[in-house]
Amino acid sequence: MSDVQALALVQQILDEHQQIHHDFQNLDQVSGDVEAAARLQSDKTKDYFVSKSLDDQGQGLQKWQQMLQAIDRGLKAHFLREETALADAFKRQGTPELASALGELLAEHAVINQHVASLLKTAEDIASGGSRIEVWEGKGWGMKVNIQNLGSEIAAHAERERVLLGHLKTHLQKA
Repeated sequence: MSDVQALALVQQILDEHQQIHHDFQNLDQVSGDVEAAARLQSDKTKDYFVSKSLDDQGQGLQKWQQMLQAIDRGLKAHFLREETALADAFKRQGTPELASALGELLAEHAVINQHVASLLKTAEDIASGGSRIEVWEGKGWGMKVNIQNLGSEIAAHAERERVLLGHLKTHLQKA
């Protein structure tokens, strides 16, 4: 891989970080459907898990699951790119210190993947029905909180990667 290709890969990874952040914002918005909460006319509903608009005949949770599944696929593809091509670029064009720092960040991918898998399982449990409303609402609220926590976790991870990628870019541009 040439320095130019490595720089293009770094830019691609940075662009993907922005898309992932945008996808999480959209998922959080669906988790607390603002329109549904507004129609309930209560400020107290703003932090509720409202998985559907009031008249969408139950399609909101299905949409939420589909969005989370798409995020899961996107994260896995993004992580694979980082763990293969980007790691190779760090080893070949970077320094041992940069490669080591990237390795530490790549280890965080497993924790993020486990968090997403847990959310997918909870969504499936809710969607399968059979739970009393109290259980459903509790799990839904937990999902909303967990998606916000996961979004923050991924944003912090992406920021650490952004700083490290900046160091690689600087190193490549000096070469």
